[in-house]
Amino acid sequence: MSDEGGVPWRSGRLYLLLATAAVAPLDVNIVGPALPAIADAFGVSSTRSGLVITAFAVPGAVLAPVVGMYADRLGRRRVIVPCLLIFGVAGVAVTLATEFWMVLALRAIQGSVGGSILASLTLALVGDYYEGTRRNAVMGAVSAGISFSAAGGPVLGGTLATRSWDAPFLLYGSSVVVAVLVVRYLDPPTAGGEGRHDGSYLRDAVASLPTREALTLYGATLASFALFFGGVLTAVPFLLEGTYGLESGRIGALVTGAMLLAAVVAVCNGRIARHLSDLGIVTLGFVCYAAGLLGVWAAPSAPGVLLALCVFGAGHGLVLPSVASALSSIAGPEFRGGVMSLRTSVVLGAQAVGPPLFTLPATELGVGYELPLGVAGVAAGVGALALFVAAGGRAGVRVAPE
Repeated sequence: MSDEGGVPWRSGRLYLLLATAAVAPLDVNIVGPALPAIADAFGVSSTRSGLVITAFAVPGAVLAPVVGMYADRLGRRRVIVPCLLIFGVAGVAVTLATEFWMVLALRAIQGSVGGSILASLTLALVGDYYEGTRRNAVMGAVSAGISFSAAGGPVLGGTLATRSWDAPFLLYGSSVVVAVLVVRYLDPPTAGGEGRHDGSYLRDAVASLPTREALTLYGATLASFALFFGGVLTAVPFLLEGTYGLESGRIGALVTGAMLLAAVVAVCNGRIARHLSDLGIVTLGFVCYAAGLLGVWAAPSAPGVLLALCVFGAGHGLVLPSVASALSSIAGPEFRGGVMSLRTSVVLGAQAVGPPLFTLPATELGVGYELPLGVAGVAAGVGALALFVAAGGRAGVRVAPE
């Protein structure tokens, strides 16, 4: 492990971790634009074609902690390789499906090992390989890789879907290539990931965590992704369409631009961690969430919404790697895979509950999307205050000079 700061850009290990992380967002992003073509190809309704997404998400939410447990028992590197292989082979196999149920079955197989599970295992490996501000820096770089991949996925998937409904699924072959590279070139971690556990694994994992800090970090994860999935990816597009008359292409460009800023900020996480603690950075991120959402609520024009989304994106770039680094730090090496995989279940839970928090008030109460976004901004501000207190106030959010 290294305790130095900064991103080791000349390290081959870093690029293998980046490649593994970049595969993870291919779970849904490249498939979403192909749903209309899939519906036409198999003669199903748009509602049924949406099951292609659901079939992937449900197994991951349930099995993520189980995969994490085996990663702790057998070694993260030993588990991530078969996950990459299964994710890739099952994805490419969709191109051979002749019935819609076959597509759903293969997507369920993918979801049991891929997507956010791969991201969590990669972040756990970062925790194994690096320490101190170097860990923050690499967490930021890996989070940025995930963000860049997530931003480019819909564009690439949509372009391929114009050629054939199954063309986007060929991209999953890249996961097999990454698995081969990991086997050949990624050295096993010198610590962690090969613990021996009996049947009390879950009890021991929970007991190993400082309860207050763990609840704070998982709560911050739930809140941040609920705001992201519900506010930015659901409410804001409806707002831009209904209030400013923008079509889907321009809406996607605005959201993508803001999320690219999140990637840029994430890369700087190591430098910020020299001055602020992990909880301090998360607190600052929630301040950006509050300012961004309130900015969307108050924006007089579409460019104003874009500016506010950029502020939100900066907050997302602050929160994601810092929460991952903090969770990795409080988890012992023998439980790190399970702790990071539980984060996956929290993220998927936020993906489920976030959108209704914004759509139900807007549609059922008829208040539009501005008010829910404004209320969410106030809630994010309250969350920032709570995180500030949880961190221990001003002294807790700053890093003591050495």
